[in-house]
Amino acid sequence: MNLADGYGLMVAAAIEGMRPDPELQCDVWAEKFMQLPQSGPKPGPFRFDRSYPARRVHQVLSPGHPCKRVVAKVASQMFKTQTALNWIASLIHCRPRNILALQPTDTLVKRFSARVTTMIRNVPVLAERVAASKSRDSRNTVQAKDFLGDATLFMNTAGSAANLAEVSAPYIYVDEIDRLLLNIDGEGDPVRLAEARASQYENDCKFFYTSSPAIEGFSKIDELFARGTQEYYHVPCPHCEHLHVLALENFRFARDEQTGFMDRAWFVCPACGCEIDERHKTAMLRDVAAGGQARWVATSKGDGETVSFTLSAFYMPVGAITWLTLARDYSHAKAQLQRGDHNAMQVFYNTRLGLSYKNAETITTATQLRDRAEKYPLRVLPDPALVATMTADTQPDRLEVQIEAWGPGLEHWVIDYIVLQGSPSEPPEAPGSVWQRLDEIRRTPLLHASGRPIMISAYGIDAGGANTQDVYNYGSARRPLNCTVLHGSSRPNKPIMGSSPSRVDIDWGGSKTPGGVELWTVGTDVAKDWLSNRMHLAEGAGAMHFNQTLPIEWFDQMVVEQPRVRWHKGRAIREWIKPNGKRNEAWDVSVYNLAIAHQLGLHKWTPLDWQRLRDKLIPPIGDLFAPVPATDTATQPPAAPADLPVQTSVPAERAIAAPAAQPLAPPPAAAATPSIPLPPIAPSAPAGRRIYSKGIR
Repeated sequence: MNLADGYGLMVAAAIEGMRPDPELQCDVWAEKFMQLPQSGPKPGPFRFDRSYPARRVHQVLSPGHPCKRVVAKVASQMFKTQTALNWIASLIHCRPRNILALQPTDTLVKRFSARVTTMIRNVPVLAERVAASKSRDSRNTVQAKDFLGDATLFMNTAGSAANLAEVSAPYIYVDEIDRLLLNIDGEGDPVRLAEARASQYENDCKFFYTSSPAIEGFSKIDELFARGTQEYYHVPCPHCEHLHVLALENFRFARDEQTGFMDRAWFVCPACGCEIDERHKTAMLRDVAAGGQARWVATSKGDGETVSFTLSAFYMPVGAITWLTLARDYSHAKAQLQRGDHNAMQVFYNTRLGLSYKNAETITTATQLRDRAEKYPLRVLPDPALVATMTADTQPDRLEVQIEAWGPGLEHWVIDYIVLQGSPSEPPEAPGSVWQRLDEIRRTPLLHASGRPIMISAYGIDAGGANTQDVYNYGSARRPLNCTVLHGSSRPNKPIMGSSPSRVDIDWGGSKTPGGVELWTVGTDVAKDWLSNRMHLAEGAGAMHFNQTLPIEWFDQMVVEQPRVRWHKGRAIREWIKPNGKRNEAWDVSVYNLAIAHQLGLHKWTPLDWQRLRDKLIPPIGDLFAPVPATDTATQPPAAPADLPVQTSVPAERAIAAPAAQPLAPPPAAAATPSIPLPPIAPSAPAGRRIYSKGIR
């Protein structure tokens, strides 16, 4: 009888169903199927001879490898994106599951999607599986590619928590992770949000993170790299076969003696000291699988789930960027750095070396600042300094106050740092309030090294925080006393001090005053760059001097913030970031003192301006006993520098050197005894008009 054997068919089907999926080796698949586009540097079949270091990265991305997380902290324009495309293509072909690919911006999503479309068109086995691109077809769009009917490649931005929460996928690729926000929509770490999409695939998931790093201490790819095996690509010396890393410290370059142009770049073997020219690169980069000796070497055991790699542009294949070009880039960055510009060096570190960059290279830690602290008396202006400013930072239970002395070229000295305990919510006229004690500090003369008393010329109060209205109330009544209400702005390239204030309505004592307070905007990022780039200077223009008696936490706060670069709509935005929970009051008041110095116009003064002011404050010895001419100095002030408008009712030397007791509205009650000894307060002429830009009191 010719009857079908149902039992045999059932057993055969059961055996086939239990058969494990064929092993998918991502590197093998890439060389067998991947076709590179004609627009690329080397079109045609993909081969690892263009990037030998990428082979192992492909291998650990294979589903059969036990690692869960693959991290590539690699220089720009190396193997990151092509490796991701090869991995995604192999999954579409042999392991159909949902895939999530995340980019920092919509523009980069569109670029990546275009490369995926080109890849599908060039690789026949993919074209058979991915839905055809048709109008009104939701299965093949810029953000989604359906394959085999029940799986999808989703491509989206990582800038929204909603984008990370909508899709469930076991395979996730996140590109340029250092360009993402560290806290997306206030919901937390983007890495945790992304990996939560694979919660249902605990035993069959893989995450691929790639990026060139950004700022040290704020780099997510650095953090992920540290969690893994931290592998470096070692190449053999062509002379002694010693395996080593192509590191910057072994890089050399030279210029032509006649033309001065850079004409040669090479490496030095750390073992034998022989020179390694770029002609040796092709043989040096060849890995064991290709018959060479180069290999990845792990420097850490990692967390058991993460394999991490780092690679610089020194490993670019022949035909790509040369060592000589890298030497020229590095030389240019060093020249820019000597002028205080860190941008070129940061770009070189991030995009060429694949390393994060710390802006203030020469002054980076609180210990280094403390080691450079000087021994000079507090509340005494050193001889070069002739102007004093003061700023206060408001906290819910205190004011933190810093007094600085300024000299030629904006060289400045921190001459006191005071913490006034008490709530800024207390009315300014309340006896013993922090505002009353701040008034006492303001009207107490300081001492110049020459023995001459010097008044604080201007002071500022930060209106940010929880006591904005209290600062408005205090500052509006003291506007004639050169009190400036400040507000920080982190908008890029905003001037250190605005040219004009905005007017804010205030409500004080039961009455409203439209436009009652002037709010001056400080470009905090520009001011922080100015201070940070000069913090390594020990003397001269722009140098900042620290006193040995300042508290330890003051030095910690001065270096707690670091600059970082984030990307928004394809644009790099540089900003200063404070780690969560850290204090930075000392840094803030230093920034605001710089802003007050700019408001006074000190950054425009010439040596002649400073000399004229010195002659007024500290007359030459031959004039000490000269008779005072019988002139009306109250109406005929002595000549002042062109940038030094003075109060019409008070001569410049009296305005700076004489302590003043000015009436307030409403008049304050008796002040509490301050924590510093106060000399007798001498009355003086009433305060003149408010000086907004460059006036010295």
